[in-house]
Amino acid sequence: MFKFIIILLLAISFSLLGNTSKISKNLKEEITKNNKKNKVSFVVFDLDNTLINTNARYEIIFNNYLKKHPLRVIKNYLKEKSFININLNSILTDIDKLKLTDKQKEKLKKYLKKEFNSERTLNSDIINENVIDFITELHKNGAFIIYMTKRNHKDLVVTINTLNKFKFPIGVNKTTLIMNTPNIKKTLFQWVKMGKIIGVFNSDINTLNLLKPYFKTNKLFYINQNTVKDDKITTIKGF
Repeated sequence: MFKFIIILLLAISFSLLGNTSKISKNLKEEITKNNKKNKVSFVVFDLDNTLINTNARYEIIFNNYLKKHPLRVIKNYLKEKSFININLNSILTDIDKLKLTDKQKEKLKKYLKKEFNSERTLNSDIINENVIDFITELHKNGAFIIYMTKRNHKDLVVTINTLNKFKFPIGVNKTTLIMNTPNIKKTLFQWVKMGKIIGVFNSDINTLNLLKPYFKTNKLFYINQNTVKDDKITTIKGF
């Protein structure tokens, strides 16, 4: 099962919609225009399931947990659950619905939270080299790259290490990492005062929908590994 998911994730991560080159071209043209006006061009990227595919982590965590706690309910959950384009909070919500005792639920959730950013699960992350090229090209053309995540501040070091591991531009001029951003709208407005946000890339459609009234929809990019689409927001599959 684990091998199948790894193969599936690799296939997904290499299946771009073919519009990324056009998006890159349009963004670089806008960066050039803003550079001439001495205006900073900000491009915002979410991390988990947007730039970094963390799906395989769940399979590893659950399988390790089952070795110590072989509960049929969890085994059945794994058989039925797809970990494509999903986040930790939704998994924790799922656990509350399982037919387990409160003590079993809390024990499993505690284990998930602890192991999610452990070294053995971090090594399972997958990216597409095209993602690195995409961001690096924007950065070289003068874009200010903002990495934004809901991860807690205690995960700062491991997050920076992950970005460095995959050679994302970070820790250099015109790059920043913003941790623990529950209110993305409020955070982005602080940056609007200093320049122009020309692109927001996120795998959470609800987050992008919140931004629709404040940004032109052609500046919002939905990184979606499933089949759900939004006609007003550009969808990139398997970014």
